Amino acid sequence: MILKPLISLILAFLLSPALAGNWKLEKDEEGIRVYTRDYPASDIREFRAEMRLPVSLDRVLAVFDDFKRYPEWKFKVSKAGVLDQPDARSWHHYQDINMPFPLDDRLFVLHSRLRPVSEQEVVIETRAVPGWCKAHDVKTCEPVNASDALLVQKASGKHVLRQLDDGSTHVTWIQHAEPGGVLPDWLVNSMLVDGPWETFNKLREQVNKPRYRQARLRRDAAGNLLGGFENVSW
Repeated sequence: MILKPLISLILAFLLSPALAGNWKLEKDEEGIRVYTRDYPASDIREFRAEMRLPVSLDRVLAVFDDFKRYPEWKFKVSKAGVLDQPDARSWHHYQDINMPFPLDDRLFVLHSRLRPVSEQEVVIETRAVPGWCKAHDVKTCEPVNASDALLVQKASGKHVLRQLDDGSTHVTWIQHAEPGGVLPDWLVNSMLVDGPWETFNKLREQVNKPRYRQARLRRDAAGNLLGGFENVSW
């Protein structure tokens, strides 16, 4: 009676993404490192990107909170916006991804949640929720419903943001997605390596824009994160 659940537990452990394979360094330029590794039961590899930004955690999170400006810094994102915000720490949102002609563009409908780990570290967990707009008749879904892009069915990832003792912020982005359809190998490789690198390179520019410089996360008297910002200009 014990053997069957024990085998299931062992298999689940062995097939977990954490054990999918060792990370391989694919690109290391200008302070940005991008790694990839195999992902269980998928032909698409998982990527991890890392960099350090010489600004506060508050300022980095302010950029992430400004969804409508994602096209300014996220790789191939042409449109983006918030669909719904259930509370101060979670969002449903979308991103339109431009693909080169004649390939179909991709559309991500996502749920993201901010999880505080400590006063110096937060994790933003994200997963695809492709059926969200079908289940919710809201005006904000009009761009999603009108899109002829291919709706991505599977995606999951996280951003880990940790403020260092010198006031800078270390950012780690881990993600796996199944874009669907048929994509050439060179484009998949670009999405996995050049995409994260380009995104981080532009993020470095974005955090220095004046609109984010005075952003302050709302915290209680003990320093615990409440969600939302003070002194924002967007």
